[in-house]
Formats: sequence, C-alpha cells, structure tokens
Amino acid sequence: MEKEYTNGEITVLWKPEQCIHSGICLRGLPKVFNLKQRPWVNMEAADSEAIVNLVRECPSKALSIKGVKFKEKSNSEVEVTLIPGGPLIVKGGATVFDKKTKEVFEETVSFCRCKRSAKYPYCDGTHAQPKEN
Repeated sequence: MEKEYTNGEITVLWKPEQCIHSGICLRGLPKVFNLKQRPWVNMEAADSEAIVNLVRECPSKALSIKGVKFKEKSNSEVEVTLIPGGPLIVKGGATVFDKKTKEVFEETVSFCRCKRSAKYPYCDGTHAQPKEN
C-alpha cells in the first residue's frame, strides 16, 4: 500500500513493500525521516530541494516524488556501498546473470547478505525484521 506525504509543494510516495531498509533516508535527513515519530515522514523539516535530492538516492526506489521520474545519473563509474547490517548496493549499472544464464541489466541493484530474502539474491528488507527462533 503506497503512502503519500506532502508539504504542499512536493509529494513523497513511499512503497513499504519495496523498501529494503538501507537507512539512507534516516541517515540523510533524520529530521524528515524518523521512525520514532508518527507519521515517520515530516515534510516540513527540510526544504523541498533537500528532500528531492535524498529521495533520488533511495536504492530500492521505495521512495519517489509524485509526478517525477528521475533520470539516472550519467556516471561511467560503478559505486558499491555496503550498508552495515543490510545489503550490498551497486549503483552505476550492473549486469546480473541468474541461474538460467539470463542477463538482466540494472542501474541500481541491492544484493542480500543475510540470505533470508524471499527475493534472494536481491534484498527485500528482511534483514530489518527480527529473526525468528
């Protein structure tokens, strides 16, 4: 279920089922994105430009701006980020070969490291949920 948060100028859309819980939003703009407040997104805590710039960095694209399609950055370099306790994120383009030798090109890929993802080898945010005994 998609959720909307607005400041009257822009509207942030959040798709919780798509979120991999990388924490980029929480660390990037903690006054806007704060899990300890309700609602967890406070659109008045930063200017629209700062919010748009952060949303653009969401690796899973669970966060987006209503009515805006971001153009992928033209970057000849691949950037790999290891999220502590979370996924390995590859930005800048990756060709992934699955078991059936099918090639899939993705601009941003989040690989699961906990091996609990239902979408393994891709991250689905399972690492952010408590482990069952």
